[in-house]
Amino acid sequence: MKNRKMENRKMENRKVKTEENLYLKHYSILSNIFYFVKYFKKYEPVVLICCVIEIVLSAILPLIGIYLPKITLDLVTNQVDIGHAILVLGLFTLLMMGVYGINTAVGSGKYYLYNTQRTNIIGLLFLKSLRIRYEDTESGEIKKAYWKAVETALNGDWSASSRIVSGSITLTTSVLCFLLYSTVLGFLSIWMVAVLIGLSLLSYLISLNRIKFTEGMREEETEVIKKYYCVKNSMGNVEAAKDIRIFGMNHWLTKLRDISLRELREVNKKRTRKAEQCEKLNFGLSMLRDFMAYGFLLYQVTNQGLSVSEFVLYFGAITGFSGFVSDIMNGIAELREAANSTDYYRAYMELPEEDRNNGNRHITELKFPVKIEFRNVCFAYKEILEEGAKENDIKEDIKSKTENSTNIFKNFNLTINSGEKIALVGVNGAGKTTFVKLLTGMLEPDSGQILINGIDRNEFPKEEFYKLFSVVFQEQFILPFTIAENIALNRRDEVDEARAWQAVEKAGLKQIFEEKNITLDSWMTRRLMESGIDFSGGQRQRFLLARALYKDAPILILDEPTAALDPIAESEIYESYHKYSSQKTSVFISHRLASTKFSDRIIMIENGEILEMGTHKQLMEKNGAYARMYEVQSNYYK
Repeated sequence: MKNRKMENRKMENRKVKTEENLYLKHYSILSNIFYFVKYFKKYEPVVLICCVIEIVLSAILPLIGIYLPKITLDLVTNQVDIGHAILVLGLFTLLMMGVYGINTAVGSGKYYLYNTQRTNIIGLLFLKSLRIRYEDTESGEIKKAYWKAVETALNGDWSASSRIVSGSITLTTSVLCFLLYSTVLGFLSIWMVAVLIGLSLLSYLISLNRIKFTEGMREEETEVIKKYYCVKNSMGNVEAAKDIRIFGMNHWLTKLRDISLRELREVNKKRTRKAEQCEKLNFGLSMLRDFMAYGFLLYQVTNQGLSVSEFVLYFGAITGFSGFVSDIMNGIAELREAANSTDYYRAYMELPEEDRNNGNRHITELKFPVKIEFRNVCFAYKEILEEGAKENDIKEDIKSKTENSTNIFKNFNLTINSGEKIALVGVNGAGKTTFVKLLTGMLEPDSGQILINGIDRNEFPKEEFYKLFSVVFQEQFILPFTIAENIALNRRDEVDEARAWQAVEKAGLKQIFEEKNITLDSWMTRRLMESGIDFSGGQRQRFLLARALYKDAPILILDEPTAALDPIAESEIYESYHKYSSQKTSVFISHRLASTKFSDRIIMIENGEILEMGTHKQLMEKNGAYARMYEVQSNYYK
C-alpha cells in the first residue's frame, strides 16, 4: 500500500514537472540580462546609458582608492616640495570626489527613471492579459505564471526587473574591477595572478554548487511552505470557524500544523547545513588565497626590494581582489535568484496572442436575426502527457494536441434557426459551457465549421465577431465603478444615458432604483466606495440583463445565470429574458429546466452529443432522459 502511494506521488510529480516544462521555460542569466537591455533600449535608453556610466565610474573609483596611498607615500619618500605634494593630492582627492559625486547622481537618476518605467513594465503585463488566447487563460499553469509575474513586477525594489538591473551592475562592475586589479597584480607576478584566479574559480564552483542545491530544493520547500500556510490559514479562517467547531477539527488541524512545521524546519535545516558547508570551504579557500598572496608580497619586500609604496599598492589590490571575487559570486547569485521570478514574467509575456484582425467580413453584412450552424465540429481539451513535449511543438501551440486529449464534441451538428430560442440542457459536464465558448469564438474547434448565416465565423475578425453576442454568464462580472460604466462596460463619458435608463427599466430595476435613490453615477460594490451599492442575487441577475439589453446584440446567450437563485426568482428572471429576446436568436443554457418552457426547442446533450431534441411536449411524451430529469426536478420543487 505504501509503495503504491509513493508510486502515485512520483507519477503526480512527473506530471507537475511536465506541466512546468510545457508552460514555463527557464532562461539563462545572459538571456535575462539581454531581455531587459532590449526592453530599456526600446522604452528608456537613458537608463542603459546611466548603467554604463555607473559601471565605468564604479570600477574607476576603487582603482583610484588603491593608487592614492601609493602616490602619497611616493611624495613623502621622495621629499617632494610640500606645495607640489598638496597640489597632487588635492587633484587626486578632487578626482575621487568628482567620480563619486557623478556616480551617485547617475545612480539616483537611473533609479528615478527606472522606477518611472517600472509602471510601464507592469502596464505591459496587464495589456498582455487582454491579448492572449482565451483558451490559455483557463490553464492552471498560465494562471500561476500570471500571478507570479504580477507578484514579481509589483514587488517594489525587489521586483524581478529591478534585481536584474541591480545584479547586472554588481556583476559587470565586479568583473571589470576583477580584471583591472588582476592587471595591476600582473605587474608584480603573472603566476600569482593565475593562482589567485584558479582559487577564485574553485570558490565560485563551490558557491555555484550551493546555489544549485538551493534551487533544487525550491520545489520541495515551496510545497512545504504552501502546506504550512494552507493549514495555518485554515485555522484562522473566520468563515471556517463554524465547521471547525461543529466537526471537532481542532486536534486534527493542530496535528497537521505541527507536522507541516516540522517538515518546514527540516527543509530549512538541509539548506542551512549546505550553506554552512559551502561557507566553511569558501572561508578556507579565501584564507589560503590571502595567505599565499600576502606571503608572496612579503617575500617581494624582503628579497626583491619592493618599495613601501608598491607594497601598499599591491596590498590594496590583493585585498580588493578578494572582495571583488565575493561580489562576483553575489552578483551571480542575485541574477540567478531574479531569474526564477523573471522566468514567469517572460513566459507569460511570450505567450501567443489572439489574432483579432484576421478576417474581412463585417456584421452589418448579416441579416438579423441570424442563423447558427455547427457542422461536424470536433473539440477536445488537451491534457498534458507524463512525458515531456518537444520545445518546437510548445512554441507553435502551448496547448498542442496530444494523444491523451479528452473529446468534448465529436462530429457535432446543430442548426439554430433565425430568431429561434433554444434551451440547451444536460447534467454538469455535458459540454454546455464549452458549446458557448465555441459559439462565441473563445475556443477554436479542432475541426469542422461554425457558420453564421452560412458564413464561416473565421471570416469575421474577432473584435467584429464578438459584437454579435450578449452573454450572461453564471459568474457575475461586476466592476467597482459606477452603475453606468457597469451597464455599458465603457467610460462614463461614452455612456448613452437614455439607453442605459431604458435597459434598467426593461430589466425590472426601475422601482429598486427609485426606492434606494440609485442613479447612473452611483457606485457598485463597496470595494472602492463605502457608499457603493450591493445588490441581492436576483437584483444582480436583473442588472446583468440590463447590461445585455444595453448592448442589444443579435444573439443572446444565457449560460446558467440563475444557478444560485431560488425557483421563484429563477422563473421571474427567465420571464424577463424571454420578454426582451424577441427578434434575437437566443440560447438558454441550464442543468435546471426552468428555461425550457420559454424555448422553441429543447436540446439535451450528454458527453458532447445530442441525446434528445424537440419541444417540451414532445420530449415529455417520449419519456426519455429529459422527461426523467424534469420529473425529478419537479418533485424536488413540490
